[in-house]
Amino acid sequence: MAKTKKINIEPGMPIGLTLEPATYYRCTCGKSQNLPFCDESHSGSGLSPIRFKIKKREKVFLCGCGRTGDEPFCDGSCGVSLAGRD
Repeated sequence: MAKTKKINIEPGMPIGLTLEPATYYRCTCGKSQNLPFCDESHSGSGLSPIRFKIKKREKVFLCGCGRTGDEPFCDGSCGVSLAGRD
């Protein structure tokens, strides 16, 4: 599984998005012009995006620190509490 390049190291920085049902690709190289999503800027780098599916419209929090154990989603490993961030 690809690991997200460390985007920031400060707690409190998950990326909250409301996403429609679809397949998404989370950028792992940090070069995308469409962050947090992949735009193929990683080509030739040896890195690949993290593919994930959203089955119903929902708010998600994507990891921004690179410490999560649930890529690409934030799991609070950096000390951020997601409680009440609906």
